[in-house]
Amino acid sequence: MKKENTDITLLDSTQKVNYVKNLLFNSEINAALDTLLKKEKKDLSIIKVIIDALNDTLIINRIKEQCNLYDTESSKSFVYSRIIATLSFYNKTVILNSFFKFLSEEERKKIAFYEYQNKTDVSFNNKIFNKYCSKYEEDALKKLKLDNTEVLLLDEEIEKYNSLSDKKKKKKSKLIPILASLLVIIILVVVGYKIYDYNKLISKYKGLFYPGIYLNDIDLTGRKKSDLKNIINDEKARIQNGTFIVNNVNGDYKFTYEELGILVEDNKIENNLINYNNNLSFFKKLSMIKSNKKNKVFYMNATYDDEVIDELMKTLEEKLNTSARDDGIVVDDAHNVYYDKGASGFTLDVPKTKLKIEKALSNLKEEIVIKAEGTVIKNDIKYESLSSINKKVSSYTTYFENVGNRGHNISLASNRLSGTILMPGETFSYLKVVGPYGASNGYLPAPIYLNGDTATENGGGVCQLASTLYMAQLKAGLQTVSRRGHTFAPTYVPKGLDATVYSTTTDFKFKNNYEYPVYIVSYVRGNYLNVDIWTNENALGGKTYEPYSVASNGGWLAYLKIIEDGKVIETKYLDRSVYKAH
Repeated sequence: MKKENTDITLLDSTQKVNYVKNLLFNSEINAALDTLLKKEKKDLSIIKVIIDALNDTLIINRIKEQCNLYDTESSKSFVYSRIIATLSFYNKTVILNSFFKFLSEEERKKIAFYEYQNKTDVSFNNKIFNKYCSKYEEDALKKLKLDNTEVLLLDEEIEKYNSLSDKKKKKKSKLIPILASLLVIIILVVVGYKIYDYNKLISKYKGLFYPGIYLNDIDLTGRKKSDLKNIINDEKARIQNGTFIVNNVNGDYKFTYEELGILVEDNKIENNLINYNNNLSFFKKLSMIKSNKKNKVFYMNATYDDEVIDELMKTLEEKLNTSARDDGIVVDDAHNVYYDKGASGFTLDVPKTKLKIEKALSNLKEEIVIKAEGTVIKNDIKYESLSSINKKVSSYTTYFENVGNRGHNISLASNRLSGTILMPGETFSYLKVVGPYGASNGYLPAPIYLNGDTATENGGGVCQLASTLYMAQLKAGLQTVSRRGHTFAPTYVPKGLDATVYSTTTDFKFKNNYEYPVYIVSYVRGNYLNVDIWTNENALGGKTYEPYSVASNGGWLAYLKIIEDGKVIETKYLDRSVYKAH
């Protein structure tokens, strides 16, 4: 047989098969799988060889004999269970998931029945196992109730034969002495054979741990007592790097044991395990061997000062005690828009949570998860209709001198426009959102075009925002309701694609013709004015829109190209603009 340090990944296919068979035949099954699966990859090349090896009668009989199993199917299920447990121990989650995908549905069902009926640690704790097999739990436990029989003890043998004797007494009273003698002889023979058979079965575990004894998640079945110190040291090192997770309505908070000042205590656990294993009664040993179920779990304890838990509770109060936050639209520092569903508030119940934490630390594992106790404060959900807003569908930027009164007016108007929501079918009015443009609304005097000439009035500059918005609106495919061009052509947008506003007489309007809400973001960055339009990613139906204009007979004709899959599918006429010369 190859040495244990053989790297199976370097062997060819024939050598792999021989190596795996030798290991399964000559080694204890848990040790063999531990050696093999350390090198396993996502392609399951090693597991596939193990499964093939189980078709070898010699191998399966060896496993049946070694593990005291009854038939081929139960032996295979036992090996699959050990594979799952080993992969779980080494946190090979991706490989474990691939293993379940590789198995047929019937094989998954058999594994599920074995795990739930034998109540292994895998069926309680492994998320991947439960993902594929939890649907079989109820059927497995029902079948267990129908089919499970207790270990046949010697007094049951006597009771059975006494019952048989009673029946025969009634029918043939003359044969009572003879039958009684024969019955005694039969019982003695049976008892003698059973005792011999059971002693032989128990003797296989000389120097080993009996089935169903666990150290945390480690199944010690068939492991040598002499190896226990190393097993404990490895488990201690693994747990010491573990984590403590407190679950809360607003998320999880994770701490390492090292951060908390928690140490793993292992002074007594070796003696406790060995004493328990050595002091089992004859019938208890027999029961454990025959049932092969989890019987006794020993946990490592945590050692820590009382101040550690007190400090942890203070930290949890700071992190978990929160007010409810209602839902709404959020614009981040990069001007991206998203719907925030808000969060419930929470008030920590310190005494109850502290009690749960102390109880959890008495059974120390690599990862402990507890749910914080406390009062949940529900938040209001008012704007769920805006949750569909998830994409910026258009944007336009213009340049301006961000100084003086005009710069002030543009920035003020931009702040008032930003955050505008248009529900489906709703019409936007620039005057209602940004206006009125007088001093009472914060606007300052600045140059404007009035009656074919230049003048100075409050709100000068707001037309640049209106034109910037008009370009973004066209690029978003939204429907124009009312738009008028300037007297003199502005320089910040293409001619024919501007929009002017004035007092209460000239307004700029457009309609949300989508089936989704629209959100407008407007902001100034240095000397640049930006307008973004956000809605649902499906609103435009895969189309894009490009406004453009062309000179024609002293004026400018504006058009809108509609593009789909890189091709222009339609060109819409928008308007004609005529400007005066300066």
